[in-house]
Amino acid sequence: MKNSKPIFEDLTKEGENPVKVVFAKRTLSKTVLAQEKNKLLKRVTNDNALLEKKSVGLKSWRTTIFRYAAAAVVLVVSMMAALSIDKVRHQTAYGEVASVQLPDGTLVTLNGNSQLKYSRLYWWFMEERKVALKGEAFFDVVKRKTKEGDMKFQVFTEHLKVEVLGTAFNVIDRSNQEVVVLEEGSVQVKVLSNETTLPLLPGEYMSYNKIDNKLEHGSVVTEGYTSWKDNYIILDNKTLGDLARIINTVYGKKVVFKNNADKDIILEGKVPSNEINVLIHALKLATNLKIHMEGDTVFVN
Repeated sequence: MKNSKPIFEDLTKEGENPVKVVFAKRTLSKTVLAQEKNKLLKRVTNDNALLEKKSVGLKSWRTTIFRYAAAAVVLVVSMMAALSIDKVRHQTAYGEVASVQLPDGTLVTLNGNSQLKYSRLYWWFMEERKVALKGEAFFDVVKRKTKEGDMKFQVFTEHLKVEVLGTAFNVIDRSNQEVVVLEEGSVQVKVLSNETTLPLLPGEYMSYNKIDNKLEHGSVVTEGYTSWKDNYIILDNKTLGDLARIINTVYGKKVVFKNNADKDIILEGKVPSNEINVLIHALKLATNLKIHMEGDTVFVN
């Protein structure tokens, strides 16, 4: 074998420093160069393909995320739209009496300056009959059956919950007082703040004072509380001051007494309530007082 030059020459002898490495000269043929060039190009091409595949995968993942996000946005917007449509509100103006029929057939008569609200979802899907009242209303509740038995009907005021199955009753939530009067059937009234529960029988009432949280319970002539839905007011045992509060809350008129003693005048009989002018004229005849209205103010002289 012929001697050939080593790949590395002049390796530093042991113990000498620094180490010196000299690369031997070596000439590569054009064929070898071409082969190495092709290998390098193939490797670069493969690397680029891998990068493109990862990029496509990332884009696909991002597209999927965006699609889910868009679907979620559409769902939220749809739910918000459904909830806005879901809320039902009936409201009367001052001096207006209106009848409302609920989805179950229950009839509600709203007195002037009153508001009734409920949710369709509760009634249609959850099988719960719940309404919220502000003002005054008379309820004639229809009985309704479910697989579990009779479905309850619930009326919520600011501080009370009135729970019934099928009955007729009047609910008032005005100023500092909330009153429930039962005409027929049976109801159960609960004070929301302390869970006090009181059952009522026909001809009974329960009154809740918002100022001192005091409850009153007793018997009444129900017509005195429900006659308004038939367009007249029973005056028996009411004072002129009591009627002034009714005029203010139901008709939106301020009553000014020249003599405060007139507030204690006891009234008897009944007066029409469908129009404020007719009501004032009837009061003039019943009291022999000078009563007149200017704008939104009623003056008693």
